[in-house]
Amino acid sequence: MQLQLSASNALNKWLKADLPRLPHEPGQQVGVNKLSSDHNLMSWQVHLIDNYYRSVEKTLIVCEANSRFTYFIPLNRGLLTPDELSERLTIEWQFAFVEALETHGLVSCYDIARMLSALNDMAFKPYWIKNTDLSINGHISDAAQWVTQTLEDRNLDRLSQPLAFEIATYINSQTKSIKVNHQKQRFVPIERLLAYVQEITLPNATSNDQSDAMSNVIPLRR
Repeated sequence: MQLQLSASNALNKWLKADLPRLPHEPGQQVGVNKLSSDHNLMSWQVHLIDNYYRSVEKTLIVCEANSRFTYFIPLNRGLLTPDELSERLTIEWQFAFVEALETHGLVSCYDIARMLSALNDMAFKPYWIKNTDLSINGHISDAAQWVTQTLEDRNLDRLSQPLAFEIATYINSQTKSIKVNHQKQRFVPIERLLAYVQEITLPNATSNDQSDAMSNVIPLRR
C-alpha cells in the first residue's frame, strides 16, 4: 500500500529537498491538490512549525486526509533526510492511533492487536510530494495553536512524547466539520480513522463481518 506524504513549503524548505509535485489540470493552481485516502493509498499532510518565534526546536504536525486525525512529532536540532523522516512517519501514526484507541476504549486490546498485525503485513511504501491541501490547512493551524499555546503556558521549549500524545488524543476526540460536494459532514477523527483502518485491514470481510466489527466502536461523548 502506498503511503503518500505531502510536505508543506515550510517542511520542504527544512528538509532541503527537491520534492516532486502532483500533476495538475491546466489553469489549476500548482501544489494545492486535494488529498484523499483509499484502499491503495493512505495520504497525510505534513507541516513543520517553530515552537516559538524563530526557535531551533520544531514540531511536525501530521494530518490524515480523510479523517483529519492529527498527531505530533517533536524534532530536535538535528536535520533528517526525507527517507529518515518517512521511516518514522510510516510507524509513528500507528503509535498515535493506538494511543487514542486505548485512551478512549474504542475497541478491545485483541482488536487493536489484530489491526496492527494486519497493518504490519501491508508493507506501506512511503513517498514524498510537495503539496498543501488547502482544505486541511485550517485543521493544521488549529493544531499548531494547541502546540505553541501549551508550550507557552507550561514554559517549555519542546513537547515531550507523552505531552504530544496528550494533545493529539484530545484533538482527535473533538467533532470536526468539513464540506464535501457543498454539504457539511461532521465526524470525530479517531472514529473515522478507526473505520478506515478496519476497512483496509478487512478487505475480504463480508458486510455482516464489517458491521460486527463496527459494533465494537464506542461513540465518544459530544
